[in-house]
Amino acid sequence: MSEHTWGNEVVYQVFPDRFHAHRAPEHPAPRAGAFHWNGHPIRVASSPRALTHRRHHQYTFMGGNLEGIRRKLDHIASLGATVLYLTPIFQARSSHRYDTDDYHTIDPMLGTAEDFGRLKHALRERGMKLVLDGVFNHTSYDHAWFTAQPEFYLRTAGGQPETWMGTGLLPKLNPEHPPLQEALLRVLDQWPEADAWRLDASHLIARRFLRRLREHLGPERLVFGEDWDDARFDLHDGLYDGVTNFAFQRNVKAFLCGDCSPETLANRLRVIYEGYPWPGVLRSWNMVGNHDTDRFFSMIGGNEARLRLAWVLQALLPGTPLIYYGDEWGQTGWGDWGARGPMCWRPNALQRARRDDLAAILKLRREHPALASGRIRFLHASNQDRTLVWERFNEQERVLVGINVGPAAVQWEGEGQTLTIPAQSWHHQASAR
Repeated sequence: MSEHTWGNEVVYQVFPDRFHAHRAPEHPAPRAGAFHWNGHPIRVASSPRALTHRRHHQYTFMGGNLEGIRRKLDHIASLGATVLYLTPIFQARSSHRYDTDDYHTIDPMLGTAEDFGRLKHALRERGMKLVLDGVFNHTSYDHAWFTAQPEFYLRTAGGQPETWMGTGLLPKLNPEHPPLQEALLRVLDQWPEADAWRLDASHLIARRFLRRLREHLGPERLVFGEDWDDARFDLHDGLYDGVTNFAFQRNVKAFLCGDCSPETLANRLRVIYEGYPWPGVLRSWNMVGNHDTDRFFSMIGGNEARLRLAWVLQALLPGTPLIYYGDEWGQTGWGDWGARGPMCWRPNALQRARRDDLAAILKLRREHPALASGRIRFLHASNQDRTLVWERFNEQERVLVGINVGPAAVQWEGEGQTLTIPAQSWHHQASAR
């Protein structure tokens, strides 16, 4: 994917097991006890409470599948999303599938290679792109490599396998080992349908391999690193094209919950905008929801105004908006187990209104190219009236955006323009340059 083909994108993230289950003879329901995960027989459930129970959510399945995702693409596209990001789809034993058993096989519970092909064809018909999750820092103990090629794994001084965060699960790979590098690059080659890869736990992977992976994919396919901190050096060194922008999430949440002033928010965002290469800023994912964090609507106390302001910040500040499935309805949940609850497919009137508001904000972004790729200038940040005003601009247009988390309407005047921002709301104004 060359630079010009990743433009005004909106990413929609799906956790496949919990999104939508299409049942048919060729897509049977999973069977409880069909195999074990970490010593536990797998469970099958449909209730949100069972699926998000902290103790057993990792081995409890709803049975969402690739055909179910394909049948809901119209919903995803109707929001304005142009990119589908799937968390892992390769054979594994957990509901999250970050414990890969086989990188070369679609998990049978999700479907077949033919189902994957139909999904990619449906995306292509809609002009949408596909991002796959590359989990190359660790595997499961059930991966054939663990027994057949133990040299692929890192070991402790005592000869035991190192594991992700010392949990005893997920033995860690050693991508500095040349034969393992070749094996992982063959994984990328087997899935040419992917327009881009998101690299799980990429901050734990040796830079030498990341550089080789990036070069191997070439300019046509992009790489997004999972980095929870400052990624400026990785982006400047060309290891990634963009990152999952957790710094954006943290600061937006703090701002909307009153733990970050408008002045501080502007300065913290400047760290990103002035520290990252500009193409990396635009490609990095402005996310508030994610499968590893609390649901955003829960984080902000179920506040309707704050939810809409979060979407404004996602869509109208520099970066690529990422919508986590269900956030369009305002789904709630605490912890990663709660964040992975089943997708709501019977929204009530209030949930539909939220979805419409999000779609309208993303439509505004599409209508104004300056909001997708234009530079930014902060014009006003007031801790007293709790407002923030910025300008996005290119050679053709400028768009002023103001948000107000304070209790009273604010009228801002500057740059020869006036912007009236209602309390707990936002306003924009576009003009030609």
